Amino acid sequence: MTTPELDELTGFLQQHGIGVLVLLILAFVSFRLVRPVVHRVLVRILERRAATGADAELDAAEAAKRAATLEDLISTMLRLTVILVTLLVLLTWFNLLPVIAGLGVLLAAITLAGQSIVLDYLMGFLIVLEGPYNKGDWIQVGGVEGEVEEIGLRRTTVRDTTGTVHSVSNGMIRLSSNLTRVFARMQVDMTVAFGTDLEVVNRIVDEVGAAMAADPEWKDRLLETPSLTRVPALGDLGITVRVAGKVRPADRWTAPSELRKRLIAAFQANGVEIPVRAQAAVSPPAGATS
Repeated sequence: MTTPELDELTGFLQQHGIGVLVLLILAFVSFRLVRPVVHRVLVRILERRAATGADAELDAAEAAKRAATLEDLISTMLRLTVILVTLLVLLTWFNLLPVIAGLGVLLAAITLAGQSIVLDYLMGFLIVLEGPYNKGDWIQVGGVEGEVEEIGLRRTTVRDTTGTVHSVSNGMIRLSSNLTRVFARMQVDMTVAFGTDLEVVNRIVDEVGAAMAADPEWKDRLLETPSLTRVPALGDLGITVRVAGKVRPADRWTAPSELRKRLIAAFQANGVEIPVRAQAAVSPPAGATS
């Protein structure tokens, strides 16, 4: 003996069973294909735009970062759309549309109670849309400096030099500084002794910069030959000279280190004194014998 509920379910499955199965299969396939399709479309569009720039290779690198950032947002939104459409169709078939009205009231109440969360999502959408920074950029934001690992609608995730991961709410971001947009600036301060001929220092710096730019290992990584830009300070030890240039974003840390090593070797080879602070004499511990 069957119950009325079982008879009704059986009748529904006989009438809509194939449709429900096809709908679920289409939803599953669409869910899985969204990200690869979005990735291919974004890469083609952004690379085509990048090819028209002054430096196609640099623009292509920026396009790849921009594509990775937009890919996350668009894929998430399209997947949510697939889920919502599937639920709406199922609710329509099961005559449960009145439930949506109740959910709308609940959503409105949550929105009023969590205005800061709404602000996070609004700012996240604007950040992704305007693109002040992308995944892979090195930024300063919310009192944190590091590499952008994720840009979500609600938060931005940044990993600093110690490996610590910081999560910054998008609604709190009012100022962001991108240190690696298209190129990075390397800057090395060197101190030479008082009385050093700065023309000699300038010549040595030019030679070191030219040699580094001609080095096969570095010629494609330097975007501007390092040169002496100014004398920013006179300190207790001597004269500070500043050497700067442009590098690819990925070499923001390694290039200054390499340049500093080359400058030290060149100064020593040319007799330019690099003063160091004398260490204070350490008194032997009480009772120690010489």
